[in-house]
Amino acid sequence: MDQPIFILGALREEINLIRKLMIVKEQLKAGHADAWVGSWEGVSIVLVRTGMGKDCALSGLKGVLSRTVPALVISIGYAGGLDLRLKVGDLVVADKVLEIDQAGTFSKSYLVNTQQPDLFEGLTSQKQIMIYRGTLLTTNQVISDSSVKQELGYTHKALAVDMETSSLIRHCIEKQIPFVSVRAISDTMEQSLINTSSFVDEEGNVSKIKAGWYAATHLSAIKNLISLRSQSQKATANLTEILRLFLRAL
Repeated sequence: MDQPIFILGALREEINLIRKLMIVKEQLKAGHADAWVGSWEGVSIVLVRTGMGKDCALSGLKGVLSRTVPALVISIGYAGGLDLRLKVGDLVVADKVLEIDQAGTFSKSYLVNTQQPDLFEGLTSQKQIMIYRGTLLTTNQVISDSSVKQELGYTHKALAVDMETSSLIRHCIEKQIPFVSVRAISDTMEQSLINTSSFVDEEGNVSKIKAGWYAATHLSAIKNLISLRSQSQKATANLTEILRLFLRAL
C-alpha cells in the first residue's frame, strides 16, 4: 500500500499504545497537532494527536493532508455511551455521523461509506471485544450528565457521542478520502461524569495542572476521576487491539 493510513485521536491517552507499538520514522508538528510517521503491523501509518474538539481535529487533519493524501482516514478515541447495551470498552463503528449544536438539536448528518465499516466485520479477538455499528453524535462539549446522554440517545437513535468526528468526515467527504470512525466507550449511559471542560486548554489538550488543582480542591471527585482513568485504559486497550487486527487483515 503506497498511500499511508491516517489514524487521528484527540488525546494522548487514546493513542499512546499505538505510539508504543508502531515503528516511528519521523515525528513532526501539524499546526498544534503532533504527528508520527511510520508503520504498524507492516502498514504505513501517520498517527496524529489533534487535541479535543472539532476545530483542533480539523486543523490536525489539514496539517497532515498538506504532506500526503492517505488511503484511509481513521478517527479513533473515546466516546460516551448513549445506549444501555454498551459497556465500558465496547467499540462503536459509525455508519452515520450527526452533528449536534450547543442547544442539543440536530444540525448536520453525514453517511459513512459502508465499505469502510464493513472492513471491521468479522474481526475477532481473544479479548471478546464487542463491536456495534450505528449512529455517532458529535457535540461541542463534554456530555457529562447521564440524563442528557439518555435523552440524546433516545432522540437521535444514536449509540455514542464524541467531540471530533463530524468535522473530520465532512472534510474527508469534500476531499473524496475514504473515512471510518471507531470509538471506544469510556463511560456508559448510566454514568454521570465530572465536567472536564475546564481542564482543556486552547490547543485541545487536557491540562494536568488544572485537573490536579480540581482534584485537590474537590476531594469528593477523586474516586470519580480514578474510576474514569481505569475505564479509559480499558477503552484504549480494546481500541488498539481491534485496530491492530484491522491492519493485520489488510
